[in-house]
Amino acid sequence: MRSAPPPSPSAPDRWFPSRKPLPEPRLRLFCLPFAGGSAAIYTPWANALPAGVELCAVQLPGRERRLMEPAYKALPELMDALMPVLLPLMDRPFALFGYSMGARIGLEVARRLRTQGGPRPLGFIAAAAPPPSHNDREPIHQLDDTGFIAKLRDYDGTPEEVLQHKELLELILPTLRADFGLAWSGDGKDTAKLDIPLSVYGGRTDKHVGQNLIEHWRDESTADVRIRQFDGGHFFIRTHGQPVLEAVREDLTRWMTAVP
Repeated sequence: MRSAPPPSPSAPDRWFPSRKPLPEPRLRLFCLPFAGGSAAIYTPWANALPAGVELCAVQLPGRERRLMEPAYKALPELMDALMPVLLPLMDRPFALFGYSMGARIGLEVARRLRTQGGPRPLGFIAAAAPPPSHNDREPIHQLDDTGFIAKLRDYDGTPEEVLQHKELLELILPTLRADFGLAWSGDGKDTAKLDIPLSVYGGRTDKHVGQNLIEHWRDESTADVRIRQFDGGHFFIRTHGQPVLEAVREDLTRWMTAVP
């Protein structure tokens, strides 16, 4: 007897491993991770979001249970795979949250929805990232391994024990390099302003994404754009997670209240 084929990489349970569907969600929140990150960073939010909000934390290839799947190196190819998975769950009101690399992906999701005449997000939260039109950070994914690892230490996002573990590092380095390439993706053809509310989060001591870069998000939408600053550096979501969650709750409540 032939064994059952492995799940398709596009299967929803691959992309949303921690999702717990609500019978009648008021809103779905799609959360996209930072470079090298996974859906797990958002798992604690599931029971702390406003009532009726269903958490849909996206798991990209190349990490955790999808570790053996190659990570996407180019944003268009990722979008071609991701959009068909997202769209069936966008039959309810929804919002987007993206952190660092995830903010770049979230912006592209919003742009594709507009270009393709898809559903309109209630809002988009972009954290710890500049808009691609003003990304002046060093493209560290183009460095050799020694230089790339040194820059990873500078970002303080990869645990030192991982950086010191030769076999593990060899396993995850291609995903990290691919993710940083996605984070540095420039603007494509569709650069018209969005028409949805934006809420932008920045770290007060983030040496990679300063306040001057965060402010440029005001040019990315014709709707309301609000900017918040949090204590901490580039990974303030880890060091000051509770204030970030409170801000997310406030933004979602405001957007849901505005729906007729």
